[in-house]
Amino acid sequence: MFLCNCFNVGRIPSSIGNCSSLKTINFSENNLEGISLYLAKLVESAEFSESKSCGSDLGMYVLFMAGAMPSEIGLFLPDLLELQLRGNKLQGTIPSSIANASKLTLLDLADNSFSGPIPMTIGSLKNLQKLDLGHNQLSSESYTPESSFINSLTDNRNLRKIVLSGNPLDTMLPMSIGNLSTSLEYLELTNCKLKGSIPAEVGSLSSLISLKLGNNALTGVIPDTIGHLENLQSLQLQGNKLQGFIPYDLCLLGRMFELFLGGNELSGSIPECLSNLTALRNLSISSNRLTSTIPSSLWSLVDILAINLSSNSLQGSLPSGIGDLKALVEIDLSNNQLSGHIPVSIEKLKNLVYLSFAVNRLHGPIPEFLGLAVALEFLDLSRNNLSGVIPKSLEKLHYLIYFNVSFNQLEGEIPGAGSFANFRAQSYLMNNALCGAARLQVRHCRTKSTGKRLPKTILLLTMILLPVTASICFLSPVYRVIKHCLEEEEDPLLTTSRTILYQEIVLATDGFSESNLLGTGSFGFVYKGTMKEEKNVAIKVFDLNLERGMRSFQVESKLLTKVGHPNLVKLMDSCSDNNFRALVLEYMPNGTLDKWLYTHNYFLNLLQRLDIMIEVASGMSYLHSEHIIHCDLKPSNVLLDEDMVARVSDFSIAKLLDGRDAAVQTGTMATIGYMAPEYGSRGIVSEKTDVYSFGILLMETFTGKKPTDNTFNGEMNLRSWIFESLPNAVDRITDVTLLKNDQEDIAAKTRCIKSIMNVAWFCTVESFSERKTMIEVKCKLCRIKSRFLRDAKLIEECEVTQMALPPRILFRELMLATDGFSERNLLDSGKSSFVYKGTLEDKCVVAIKIFDLQKRGLEGFEAHCQALSCIRHRNVVKLLKCCVDIDFKALVVEYMPYGSLQNYLHPGMNIFNFHRRLEIMINVASALSYLHCMRVIHCNLNPTNVLLDEDMVARISGFSFSKVLDKGSAATITTTMAETPGYIAPEYESTGNVSEKTDVYCFGILLMETFTILNPIEMNWRSRICDSLQSEDKIAGLYFQQTDQEGFTATSTPTTRFLRTILRLIYCCTSELPDERKGMWKVEKELVRLRQQP
Repeated sequence: MFLCNCFNVGRIPSSIGNCSSLKTINFSENNLEGISLYLAKLVESAEFSESKSCGSDLGMYVLFMAGAMPSEIGLFLPDLLELQLRGNKLQGTIPSSIANASKLTLLDLADNSFSGPIPMTIGSLKNLQKLDLGHNQLSSESYTPESSFINSLTDNRNLRKIVLSGNPLDTMLPMSIGNLSTSLEYLELTNCKLKGSIPAEVGSLSSLISLKLGNNALTGVIPDTIGHLENLQSLQLQGNKLQGFIPYDLCLLGRMFELFLGGNELSGSIPECLSNLTALRNLSISSNRLTSTIPSSLWSLVDILAINLSSNSLQGSLPSGIGDLKALVEIDLSNNQLSGHIPVSIEKLKNLVYLSFAVNRLHGPIPEFLGLAVALEFLDLSRNNLSGVIPKSLEKLHYLIYFNVSFNQLEGEIPGAGSFANFRAQSYLMNNALCGAARLQVRHCRTKSTGKRLPKTILLLTMILLPVTASICFLSPVYRVIKHCLEEEEDPLLTTSRTILYQEIVLATDGFSESNLLGTGSFGFVYKGTMKEEKNVAIKVFDLNLERGMRSFQVESKLLTKVGHPNLVKLMDSCSDNNFRALVLEYMPNGTLDKWLYTHNYFLNLLQRLDIMIEVASGMSYLHSEHIIHCDLKPSNVLLDEDMVARVSDFSIAKLLDGRDAAVQTGTMATIGYMAPEYGSRGIVSEKTDVYSFGILLMETFTGKKPTDNTFNGEMNLRSWIFESLPNAVDRITDVTLLKNDQEDIAAKTRCIKSIMNVAWFCTVESFSERKTMIEVKCKLCRIKSRFLRDAKLIEECEVTQMALPPRILFRELMLATDGFSERNLLDSGKSSFVYKGTLEDKCVVAIKIFDLQKRGLEGFEAHCQALSCIRHRNVVKLLKCCVDIDFKALVVEYMPYGSLQNYLHPGMNIFNFHRRLEIMINVASALSYLHCMRVIHCNLNPTNVLLDEDMVARISGFSFSKVLDKGSAATITTTMAETPGYIAPEYESTGNVSEKTDVYCFGILLMETFTILNPIEMNWRSRICDSLQSEDKIAGLYFQQTDQEGFTATSTPTTRFLRTILRLIYCCTSELPDERKGMWKVEKELVRLRQQP
């Protein structure tokens, strides 16, 4: 029996103790309360473990138990083999009676809140093989300077793993450490406040694979005897106070995978013999006192992934051999005394993501071919003596997010295209000969004047063209194309966060004219502005005379630079001149939601209001995933763009939570009527504070009443007034404009508003712990919308009829857009369709999908129309236009410049780090969750149908096989079969039965291809996942080594924990039985939670 990742709540029933024949119970990481003695009745080989999802009799996963362990627990469990209570809320001391469970082979109490000394009695568990007490508050015995607990373990000859990391042991390692089991493979005491030296006796642990003693206060030298550990793969001694030389004996460790010695006081040179460590993938010796040159032999480690030698006193030049490190992902040589030129051979490093040569003595030009290192995201060459120009080739580095060449001697024009449109003045400081845009605070580039020395050919051409000025009308389209291209190349509003001058803002607002004033807020004014490019913007000017004016500017600019989402207002520019601070934001031509709710002659129908609230919920869900609390959600802070899409704005009192904190206290108050009780009374804000404000906003949007309306007094407020009228008097509380028109839909509208108010109720309960999360709220609103469309008979209008189709486009226009369907514009072709890139008359670049009507193309066209006509979501490709002739059918959709995910999954293009892969999977999960809320089944999810836009945001496409479920139906039968090998769910392939769980299966396969080396066509991929979930050592073997570009290796704790969660999700999503698969909203929720983990 499996209850895998169920997030159960409540108490464990006492009757479970009567199940004496159970072999296995898995109680880890759920949400149940307490550990009771009735569990002690299960004495026959009971196991309390985390992830044995194959072969166990009963599994209850992810439990989050709270309280203390019963002091007698060991007395009742003499036959217990494994006790694993990792990741709960347990506290108090570890009972000494645990020693009575004498058959224990595994004891895992990590990630709890246990305190006090570690019981010495654990040392008497002679059969114990794995001990993990990491990340608690355990201490060592106070009566001895050395760890007596480690002494107590020396009689156990079976121990293979000891993990005590993350406990304040405050002790010394005893010499008896060498007497531990010769079978010991893992010894991990990172961040334990260890002091003293590393005993030389550690070299006796001949089976050791991993020795982690980082981030302590260890002194002395690195023992030569570590060189005796011939099986050692990971040595982590970083963040201590170790001195002396790097022992040459380390070169004997031929299996070494990672070597971390950074943050010590090591001196001397880097041993030449490190080149013997051919298995080495990660080398960090940063922040020491190393001198001499970098040994040339180091560049022979052709398979190494990361090198960090920063913050030493290394000298000499960089050899061309650096280009031989073809697998290199990260190199940091900053803060040294390196000289010479930057090697041209760096162009060969196609996988390089991070490069820092900052603060050295390098000179000469920046190599032109550096632009061929296409995966670069971070490039820092600041504080050197580099000269020449910044190569234009660097504009091709599409993933570059950080660039710094400050404090050099560079000259010439700063590139402006590609990622360079986003960089600020801080990237170019103290290069006096550079020129470029005013926002970069460098001199203006002078246009070269040819004067009277124009070539004769140009003069002759001019004389010929003068008499034919009448033909300017013929040339005007060419001029418009050129003008558009130039505007597109130099458009400063394409930047995401740059600095403009005060004078530009004065000109844009006509001297802050009152006619341009859009509104006033707590900390300043908002003006409409027109930049010189004739683009409208909103300019938020902060009043620095106010107590929090400057602080509000800093908070809002920081947060808006950090975030990016279609339902959040976008930061375009900023101004920080003297005593003036302003933010330049996207202009929202349709104003605020407040205006549309309360201004005469403005009207929003029910569906528009519901769409707006879904979009606000989507924006808020994203903010919460980034640990940002808005704190002031209300109608005036919800803006509407030209398409009436909602954007959340005004982050002036927002809070950025530490990833470990669920709440924070503030003295800044928000708007009365929208503040949650805990916010107004104690100043406590959390995600649930925003949920409360959203609930009030939801009520206001559909009732047309403000929470501060004069009719509310005493005990009566907006919430109580609404729920006094439900469920029988919905018409009394609903905005009268919503019900007075379409009388035939009155019943559908009434049911819809009841459901919406029910969501609002759960958002605004007094206890913040009982409120829904924003992602749950978003999903519920999507389902309400789907049900309303069917109840109001609007969904039938989404059939392939003239009424439901998007705006028409003529066949002739498509011919012109694609240059006669030229082969060079062909993006993709399938069995029943072709996709072309096209440029419409208004210069909009689009993708044009043409359906072959002789090969089930008509059916595919109809499926696209039925699915997309009523869909509105940021992660679903947008349908723009259609062409419907008798013998020709085509759809015009958004163009995705980065193509499909398929392009980036094969080994040759494995350039995405795991954070980006996770973000893409969250995008896809969000889209599928929304589609399922709208009762749309995609049926053909695979990497080629996941497209990437200019911001690398994923959009689902390819709806040729999609189905819209009938009202009340959970599944449907189809005779059309998708043909992507490995992606077809068993029930789809055998019976043609499709449901939401069919898409869940496809998503699980997509997740597997994105993160692992497994192939869905192979027969045993699922058993390999199952096998790996039972053995931590096997997890790394399934992981794409190249995907991890943040410094984690495949065997480090964050990556292993991350991949274990991914593997569980894959396993649950791809179950043979549809009912055992998770729902997409649960999958999305788990992926978002995974992103939030440090």
